[in-house]
Amino acid sequence: MLEAIRHYSTPADQVNPLTKILIAVGLFLTVIFIHDPNHLFHLSILMLILLALLSGVKIRYLALFTVTILFFGMISSLYMIFYGEGTTTLLRFGIVHITEESAVRGLHIMMRGVVLSFFGALIVFTTRLTDVFYSMMQQGRLKPKFAYAFMAAIRMVPIIAGEYMTLRRARKVRRPLIHRKYISGYKGFSTTIITLLSQSIRRAYRLGIAMESKGFDDGARTYYHRTSFSVLDIIFIIVIILTVISASELGQWYSPFPTRDAR
Repeated sequence: MLEAIRHYSTPADQVNPLTKILIAVGLFLTVIFIHDPNHLFHLSILMLILLALLSGVKIRYLALFTVTILFFGMISSLYMIFYGEGTTTLLRFGIVHITEESAVRGLHIMMRGVVLSFFGALIVFTTRLTDVFYSMMQQGRLKPKFAYAFMAAIRMVPIIAGEYMTLRRARKVRRPLIHRKYISGYKGFSTTIITLLSQSIRRAYRLGIAMESKGFDDGARTYYHRTSFSVLDIIFIIVIILTVISASELGQWYSPFPTRDAR
């Protein structure tokens, strides 16, 4: 699905997934301790530019994703904006009291989420899920039994979703022959869940037999798909660090918000 919305490959595709995850953790901790809304304002813009350049996603999908992130970010900040504390009143209507301080705090929270969402989207668009587990096994020393268990579980999700849709279509075809209580309500829900669970148990059992027959165990393994650290990992780390620093400098040069501390 992700390949369908991507237009081209970028160097970010070659960065080790473990590097991206560690950078995401570091960026999260950094954003938490940034209290200057001007810094976050410019960081949000720079992260959007990085997402546009390095994700390889088609423009229309990128625009739709950006609008969605901004919409949900604004919704998450409304509580702080409408009911926050402050001295400079901008609007008062019943229990809603919008002040300059509450508006800045609300937008500050929104921009934190936007920065992390943009970088998280960059990871999702440029990383294959299987490569994440291969990297965790080869560089992160994660035991194969846990990694392959997660991969198998994730691969099962679309299969189970497809079976659910097939079951719904079958019930629609046989609707005149089935009592209504077995289609909707608690009975319908319970029979659907039991059917899906029984099929999943049989599939998991067959998968376990197949892995055992191929000699799968928790010992040392060789890998057909190899992941490793490279110069691109260092460049990617430097780019993110320079982005954070540049946002801080731009915040000093142009400050759209009147305060430097939104706490």
